[in-house]
Amino acid sequence: MSAKWSNLRGMRESRSTHAAAVPDHILDELAQTLAEKIDVLLDRLTDRALAAPSAGTTAWRHQWLDRDSDTGREQQNRRRSIRHALASRTGIDLESLSSPTTSAAHPAPPAKRPRRTKRHVDTDQLCIF
Repeated sequence: MSAKWSNLRGMRESRSTHAAAVPDHILDELAQTLAEKIDVLLDRLTDRALAAPSAGTTAWRHQWLDRDSDTGREQQNRRRSIRHALASRTGIDLESLSSPTTSAAHPAPPAKRPRRTKRHVDTDQLCIF
């Protein structure tokens, strides 16, 4: 094995050691946030590549209302194609963006809710609310 590959392997192992200090459910949440941000950025860049009209403009509304026509479907296919090309050029797997990131081996712990305690009600006190 070359020195370059052994260095990369060592770097990966040290990263996993550092990542082990962070709970899996936190890493899963952060990974999901990152995937959502990448998805939004990919949409914006696809719009830029298509010179799409700005959201909310008359041209944008016209495209939106026309989305179920033959022209609208053709536009969506073109959009998907450009989005896929952008993602593949940067090494982004579109399937991984849409799939949940929670680890099957370590599901996120259930959220802790505060315990309800019985309140002592003084029957001699006037109720204002």
